[in-house]
Amino acid sequence: MCPRIRFDAGQYLKDLMQADQARERMPVSWSSLNAAGHKKGVQRIPLADAVKLVYEHLTERSKKDQALYEDILQAGLGEPLAQVRMKAVIDTLLTEYRIDIEPDTLTPPLTPTECVFADTCGAGLIEDLYRLPDVEEVQVIGCDIFLLRGGEMIRHARRFASLADVLLLQDRLALCGKKPINERQPFIQSYLWNRSRLVMTRPPYSDVPSIHIRNFIVKDVTLELLADLHTLNEPMARLLRLLVRYHASFLIGGGTATGKTTFLFALAQEIPENERIRTLEKEFEVALRERLRGNRNILAVREVDEIGLSMEESFKPLLVMSPHWVIVGEAKGSEVSQMVQGALRGHDMMGTMHTKYRDSFISDVVDMIKQDGRQHDQTDTVRRVARAFNLIVFLRLVRIGGKPVRVATEITELSVDERQTVHIRPLVEWDFQRQMWRFTGERFSRSLMDHLVANGANPDEFRELGVWGA
Repeated sequence: MCPRIRFDAGQYLKDLMQADQARERMPVSWSSLNAAGHKKGVQRIPLADAVKLVYEHLTERSKKDQALYEDILQAGLGEPLAQVRMKAVIDTLLTEYRIDIEPDTLTPPLTPTECVFADTCGAGLIEDLYRLPDVEEVQVIGCDIFLLRGGEMIRHARRFASLADVLLLQDRLALCGKKPINERQPFIQSYLWNRSRLVMTRPPYSDVPSIHIRNFIVKDVTLELLADLHTLNEPMARLLRLLVRYHASFLIGGGTATGKTTFLFALAQEIPENERIRTLEKEFEVALRERLRGNRNILAVREVDEIGLSMEESFKPLLVMSPHWVIVGEAKGSEVSQMVQGALRGHDMMGTMHTKYRDSFISDVVDMIKQDGRQHDQTDTVRRVARAFNLIVFLRLVRIGGKPVRVATEITELSVDERQTVHIRPLVEWDFQRQMWRFTGERFSRSLMDHLVANGANPDEFRELGVWGA
């Protein structure tokens, strides 16, 4: 149920006066009226004309009305109450301007008010598309619109009339997000109200303007929910739950759109409520304070290029805040070196990273560490990685029954023995031929077992899963 909007009599009179002034300027095409029974004075006009009229009204009025101006910006980013208020304003304007929009110019299934809102305050032709519950991402490439559903990208029937319309929408979204986009700054990344990631490009950086809105469509993620989605099974969920509870460190890898961040959310849900969490991101996207159950001690930090705080530099202060956990939303470079150092100094880590192949997972981590510009011995660096991250989880899109499914294809322990030999023990693997998981029979290393017991683990819980060593 939509919240009621308090009636403002003074503003209503202003709307009436401005509507009268606009009607005096508006050319009336009586031949365009519906002779079948429209009231005298009602105009039937194309959507574009109605949008122009309402846009001019809102622009003029917002110059003197700060509350309206803020509502326009917040509505553009998708804030629900601001959208309700703006749609109420637009509905009033259409009534007072006595406008009837030509049906064949509307965008089905939107109402006239919703169409005008989309083209004056919202995201235009994609305003309703990025809100669809099963849409993971909307991409505008030139004039074309694509939707990512279930891991598959499909071209939508709608299409922007011109590149100028796409550029105009970019300008509006950039204004709402307070990050300008232009020829000197042709790439921006921002976020909508619901934390959906907004990325936009234009020439000269890209050959055509583009808009990407990436949603996190799975809400309140838990390991149980991932089991229902066939990302893992119940025994794997039990194993992961115990490993988080007793402070194993994780690194999650996979390709684009394989569900790494969603998996990270599910693991983080298992962190005991009384434990301190610090998160690091390029932008505030993970938002664990809002996503995790309970009242938690969570502080989020990010890189701030304007003052020289890179991801690596932003990481360093976290370790003096006595965190139980440091969670890195997406590791891309030299901050991985800080993650390794932090883990080796006693802080538990969780993080995600892009890596296309499981076989290159560890070497990709080493490559990121080397981006810090220091000299690193290859063998020693691999050992440090194996000591820092107890578990790696690899995710892939796997076709099951003809449909792509996000699957955790491997849970693997990393360890280093007394002889300084690195061991890679796959505990759970996905059988691609049989399309099912299997526990491999590999057992935890002595170092991991000691770590888990030191943090209160009962070995019998792990013995039931067949992973506890002799």
